[in-house]
Amino acid sequence: MSIKSRLNSLKSTNNKAIFWMILGGFDFATMGALIHALGNECDWLILAFLRMFMSFLLALFLTRRAGLKPFLIDRPLLWLRSLVGCAAMIATFYALTELPISDVAVITESRPIWVAIMAGFILGETTGKKVWLSIILGMTGVVLVEHAHMTDQNIAGLAAFLAAIAGAFVMVLLRKLRDIDPRTIVAHFSGTASLVCLLLIFILGRKFDFTFLGNPANVLMLAGVGLFGTIGQLAMTKAFSIGEAPGVAAAGFIRVGFSAGYDVLIWQHAFQPATLLGVALILGSTGGLIKPARNGDAAQPAREQPDKKPQEIGAG
Repeated sequence: MSIKSRLNSLKSTNNKAIFWMILGGFDFATMGALIHALGNECDWLILAFLRMFMSFLLALFLTRRAGLKPFLIDRPLLWLRSLVGCAAMIATFYALTELPISDVAVITESRPIWVAIMAGFILGETTGKKVWLSIILGMTGVVLVEHAHMTDQNIAGLAAFLAAIAGAFVMVLLRKLRDIDPRTIVAHFSGTASLVCLLLIFILGRKFDFTFLGNPANVLMLAGVGLFGTIGQLAMTKAFSIGEAPGVAAAGFIRVGFSAGYDVLIWQHAFQPATLLGVALILGSTGGLIKPARNGDAAQPAREQPDKKPQEIGAG
């Protein structure tokens, strides 16, 4: 393939979606590192609430600025996406405060397998051999990255696995909601999740202890959780609104590489040869998902054009 054809391939809709997913993977890995660092300073459920509330405020600003409505009452699938996403978020937050972030990434990034299966039943999207090969290589890579921890059995590991299943369902639902502006979807989700977290805090009798905010470093890390979490959510939502669900989901393996990097750089986890091989497989599996552009593929396919503009739907 010539350099020109390689550059043209980056214009395809599905490849744009993969790059959005890579951006989201970096943002979520960074958010996970910050959550893990704050885990000893604050209750994990309080952290989850603060993260979602900050994301809601930012998403609310973006939606209002664009003339969109942050909540669409008459869209049942949007409510389902928000509630299932909330369950996945809460389970992930608990796991991130109990396990190394790369362990959590390994377990949660089993989502492409479930997405590939669900997409066939719910969306009617077929998964080609190339995508399955990328999934197999990626899953092999994540096992190699964290092979020493895969035998650990605890509630946090189970929570991460349930988060993977719920997250896969959310990813498939995003394809069904591609007629809604991503900013509206994120605002709806973060607002709903904030209320759910607040209810759980009162039901479980957790106390709001903000003394940890007396440390300026904690304030900066908490702000980073909200910022990177929101950007990651927008990037992932955008990716699934324009790309094929199985391939885009498999691109999420890149998050494991970023998370392993943070574990090494910040918490001095040693890299073994098998780990290095695993990271290489993860990167290779993500790169293998990029397809050559077909004629007219640079533009969004006609079948994905909604009857109404996202702005009109969000504002109505």
